[in-house]
Amino acid sequence: MRRTDREETLLTYATEKSIETGEIPLEEGWEKLRENGICVLVDILQGNASDRRPFGNKGYVSLYTISYRMCSNAGLYDHSKALYDRTKDEIEHVLQHYVVPELNKNKYADEGNAILNKFSHHWENHKVFVKWMQQLFRHLDNGYIANSSISTITSVGLKLFFDIVFVQFKAEVRESLLNAIDTERDGINIDQDLLRSCVEVFPVMGLSSKCTTLKTVQSALNTQPDLSVYESDLEISLLKRTSDYYARKSRVWLEDQTTPEYLTRAEMALKAERNRVKRYLHPSTQSKLLCACEQELLQKYKGPLINHDQSGLRSLLAEDRNEDLRRMFNLFRRLADGLSPMALMTKKFVQSEGNKLLQERRDLIHSLKSKGRKLSSNDPDLIDQLMTLHSKMSRLVLELFDNEAQFQRALREAFQEVMNADTTSDDSNVELLVVHTDRILSGKLKLDEEEVENRLEHCIQLFQFVSDKDLYAELYRERLAKRLLSKKYTSIHAEKSMIVKMKTQQGAPFTTKLEGMVNDFTVGKDIDQTWTAHLNKLRAANLLANRTRMDFSVQVLTQGFWPSQKQRDLQLSHEMRDAKSAFNTWYTERHSHRVLSWVYILGDVVVKGNFGGRSYDMTMTTFQAMALLAFACKKEAVAFPEICEHMQIDEPTGKRVLHSLACGKYKLLDKTGHHRTINCKTDLFESNAIFYSKLKRFKVQMSMLDGDFKRKVNVEIQQQRGFGIDATIVRILKSRKR
Repeated sequence: MRRTDREETLLTYATEKSIETGEIPLEEGWEKLRENGICVLVDILQGNASDRRPFGNKGYVSLYTISYRMCSNAGLYDHSKALYDRTKDEIEHVLQHYVVPELNKNKYADEGNAILNKFSHHWENHKVFVKWMQQLFRHLDNGYIANSSISTITSVGLKLFFDIVFVQFKAEVRESLLNAIDTERDGINIDQDLLRSCVEVFPVMGLSSKCTTLKTVQSALNTQPDLSVYESDLEISLLKRTSDYYARKSRVWLEDQTTPEYLTRAEMALKAERNRVKRYLHPSTQSKLLCACEQELLQKYKGPLINHDQSGLRSLLAEDRNEDLRRMFNLFRRLADGLSPMALMTKKFVQSEGNKLLQERRDLIHSLKSKGRKLSSNDPDLIDQLMTLHSKMSRLVLELFDNEAQFQRALREAFQEVMNADTTSDDSNVELLVVHTDRILSGKLKLDEEEVENRLEHCIQLFQFVSDKDLYAELYRERLAKRLLSKKYTSIHAEKSMIVKMKTQQGAPFTTKLEGMVNDFTVGKDIDQTWTAHLNKLRAANLLANRTRMDFSVQVLTQGFWPSQKQRDLQLSHEMRDAKSAFNTWYTERHSHRVLSWVYILGDVVVKGNFGGRSYDMTMTTFQAMALLAFACKKEAVAFPEICEHMQIDEPTGKRVLHSLACGKYKLLDKTGHHRTINCKTDLFESNAIFYSKLKRFKVQMSMLDGDFKRKVNVEIQQQRGFGIDATIVRILKSRKR
């Protein structure tokens, strides 16, 4: 019968029964519903009907009216229970006689996904069938079922599918699903919609096996699922199959490929598994599935991959393969302890690179020593190379390793070892770092303000790894004193900036003396300007002797801040004594509670000399100036003891002073005997009448009067450490006594 004819017949029947308002007999009404509703729907779903639309509007309204009228009469003529039972029987009949036989035919078929195709087909049909059964008998859900506390038609339909179809064929469906997934992993395209349809059944079955109040099929699909069936009947097997698959693959990849190639494959595999979950598996599977993959691909082989001789982490770091490094970090960070071996290898790499630089310097020192030469501590190569290494690794940890704490610690520990491993006993990394900082701040490197700041930042980064920070502070203080007193500094701002950086690293007590030195220097400028103004005022009033006409400036230093200097006697010239006396008088009037102690060795004197008719401006120490002035009015040669007696200095000091004037670069004095050494008993000295220099202004250098500067600093450091240890012991004893 055509659909239109069927609809007209149903409409006529429903209309007549509505007009009569009488009872629709159970058998008569059920026959109408079954033949014109249920059977039509089954024929369409089985593909036996040419018309794919089960009912038109008239047909559906008529069928619903008939079923409703059969249940609308209270008492004797209410057929609700009978309709409910027969509806359930019809659903069961369809599953037993149409679905199960056809699935049995394909249960052991060899044609790939035959069982999946049929299972998906019947599942989709069953959803449609249950939907229309619920639509035809919806009034049962709203009335009889709600009042009787029994399962809804949708719940009954899905539960029957679970009991009759799912339980019987789940093993075959699961096996076919897993085979299809492995096929896709091998790079062969599969029907993902088919797999999604089949996988969808498992969560719904878990829900339908326990829930009796499902209104519609769509609500069952949208409701939070019960995953017990999905997990037990599919997910466990999926995870086991996944582990087995990647266990086989990982062994092959490890044998045939380098670490970067292996990790690229692993990354692609993990991405594919995430997409697989997104396309047809339940979202709850993602974390478990990825964990299984990571266990087989990464956890088992993290040691061999990271420590691979030819292509492991060390090689990637050495070759700056940033993309591969980032990939390795992103993959191993997924593991519980995946970054620890990476951090350890990074530490070893940095230590190796740093020790290689130290060894190169040792080899250079040994080579120069064999030639009778010595490598200067002013050589910037080692510190520059260490700075470059630290900058490179710091940037790598920040950009590629997300500044992860384990890598920060590895970098810190590696550089601590390198920075505290001196090349030789006489070649300290601390001293090299101080000298390098001095080169920056003294302007020897010709840097602009921004570059100076960047270099200082690099210096302070290396400084934080130094263990002997007290030694660094003392050496830095000596260098700072020289820069300030000789006025060879880039800028006071740069000096203060470096001190602030050290203060940030070590705290305020560490930089107290350094800040005091800079403050003394700043305040000293004001004192000197005030003194100069006072001096000029006295000169204008003719209140000074003629011999106090020279320019005379004084830098007042606070004794506790500046490096200690041994007090040395020196007989000053009359002009200097007068100037010193004038300053003492003026300063005492302004600061009566302060005592001045003059340190001549730190002073500079500009001496105007005339040699061979050529005038020179010569900068030198006070001791050198006094020695040179001793020859100003003497034409005959003078013996060494006589000069020392005239200057009131001891023999060692006299030797260093006269050596700088007679044996140095600028030979202002002539001497008898060997031209490179001083003989205190036989050598005679006189002014060098034929001295000549291309420079009209120059500085005459002199070796330090304090002898071995490093030994002096080391003695002071050991003494300070001793005080600190004693104080700590006292505090411990007091705390225990309490």
